[in-house]
Amino acid sequence: MKTAQELLSQKPSVSPLERHLAKPWMFWAVFFFLMASSFGLLMRYFLVGEVSFFEYKHILHAHSHLALLGWGYLLVTGALVFTYVKDAKRLQTYKVLLGISVFTTLGMMLSFPFQGYGLYSITFSSLHLISSYFFAYFFFQDLSRYKASTATRLVRFSIIWLLVSSLGLWAIGPVGATLGRLHPLYFMSVQWFLHFQLNGCFVYGFLGLLVCYLQKNGWSIPVSKKSEWILHISLFLTYALAVSWSTPIKALIFINAAGVILQVIAYYRILKPAFNQLFEGLKFPKNWIDRMLYIGMMSLVAKALIQAALIIPDVATIAYTIRMYVIGFVHLVMLGSITFGIGAFALKNNWLGTGRFSGLGWHFLALAFLASEILLLGQGTLLWAKLGFIPYYHLILFIASSFFPIGLLLIWVGLWRKPAFNEAELTIENTIKTQFYKNRKTMKSTMIMTMGAALLLLASCGGGGENQGTYTPPTAEETAKEADPKGVGEIKSVDLGATVDEALAEKGKAIVDMKCTACHQLNDKRLVGPGFQGVTNRRRPEWIMNMVTNVDVMLDEDPTAQALLEECLTRMPNQNISMDEARHILEFMRKNDLEKAGSMDAAAK
Repeated sequence: MKTAQELLSQKPSVSPLERHLAKPWMFWAVFFFLMASSFGLLMRYFLVGEVSFFEYKHILHAHSHLALLGWGYLLVTGALVFTYVKDAKRLQTYKVLLGISVFTTLGMMLSFPFQGYGLYSITFSSLHLISSYFFAYFFFQDLSRYKASTATRLVRFSIIWLLVSSLGLWAIGPVGATLGRLHPLYFMSVQWFLHFQLNGCFVYGFLGLLVCYLQKNGWSIPVSKKSEWILHISLFLTYALAVSWSTPIKALIFINAAGVILQVIAYYRILKPAFNQLFEGLKFPKNWIDRMLYIGMMSLVAKALIQAALIIPDVATIAYTIRMYVIGFVHLVMLGSITFGIGAFALKNNWLGTGRFSGLGWHFLALAFLASEILLLGQGTLLWAKLGFIPYYHLILFIASSFFPIGLLLIWVGLWRKPAFNEAELTIENTIKTQFYKNRKTMKSTMIMTMGAALLLLASCGGGGENQGTYTPPTAEETAKEADPKGVGEIKSVDLGATVDEALAEKGKAIVDMKCTACHQLNDKRLVGPGFQGVTNRRRPEWIMNMVTNVDVMLDEDPTAQALLEECLTRMPNQNISMDEARHILEFMRKNDLEKAGSMDAAAK
């Protein structure tokens, strides 16, 4: 059995068989990560400057789809394939699936920024989803050749959760068509996909690869099947927190609490021996690749500890109402655990470049991740404590986020370097290429069948007509005539002064800075929610105050608020704003409209 130092420092050689597929696989994975980070940086810029040629929500959809289905999916599945699949003929099958994934992800990259959810983006997303089913089918066959162990069981469940997560995507269409996009089941379907994709497929994949890596090198991970089932149960129970976001029921908080307790137990039993064997406890490693693995494992520990804090109901409510916390937590899993954890295994196995460019790029990536997490979680904590904003917070966050594409560009450039081949390796390489060309007809047939299946799926869902590819909800203005202009709530009348009360407006600005600017801008540009400019000219003061004090009822009963939710597809959280605070916010909005729109209170006249 190797020592911890020997285990960490070793760099296993890559056979030409793996290298022939690993290089293009990781090349495209990093490329999509680079594009996702570029869209993410553009999202940050929305809060710093003006962006007139893109809609924020379209960029958000492009960013999330490339991050999950481009980088995350290709990184996890690629690592699993190169760990467990050694047969040359079967690797050609995975090469076909890689081609389909690249084709569909490129389609999403080019369509989402311009149309959001529309005919083309849905088509490419459907093709990608179907190709993942083919991947699962073939990989289950390949995995069955290995003796059952903790590693293979975790990896198997990683793919199972991939399939389970897709149920949420299939539910979105029928639920939206029958119950509407405002129904809790619609939001629950979206959260189902995200939860089982991130916390299920990706996290299980990381844990499975970690255990496999240790077992291959003579270390044992004493994880019983009982511990594995504790992990499975915790995964389902922690979904309750995501449900509580759209359906605020107190019982869900307690179900989530039970889930996070079980999750801490399961993570402890798996990660504690891994830390002891790899890092001699929590000792920080010297080698840069080992540091990346350390960041990945510590991110998973931080994820479990943060979720454990959600046992307290008030903390759980804060966790999904402060947007910085939500984004920080998603990044902790996706960037911390998955990117650095599985990325380290890719580096150790020479699936990713390990040269100077790559090393520098990974350090830039780590710097960007740690800086952005500190800013997001720190600013979220300041808002919770009602201490306002960090000076120049959005600009600093934009600068910190700029290191993501810089680092990824360096990593991507490092992948262009061609490895040296000896004569024996070249012979094997030529054999692989020969097999590829012999199977080219089969590959084309597979791609055609997959695309045909997706088109049939779209046709059965009504996606074939010219005007059926996208759904355009009624605007808030079109729905306003059906609603009480004062909204739903206790506020029936508001006395407005002829001029702005500067003292009230200043208090309102402090509240808006703390609770609103993460989702709304003070101009007329949409961010997560609509811009505030002109709101007092469109909405009566009673409606505005009812919206901020009685948000859950307004979203359930007021047609205007529901129409806005249809447009934004993000439910406004209940920030527990008092009547006095709402009046302060209204006064600040009056001042903002007077300064930016040149008039105020037009809706009240």
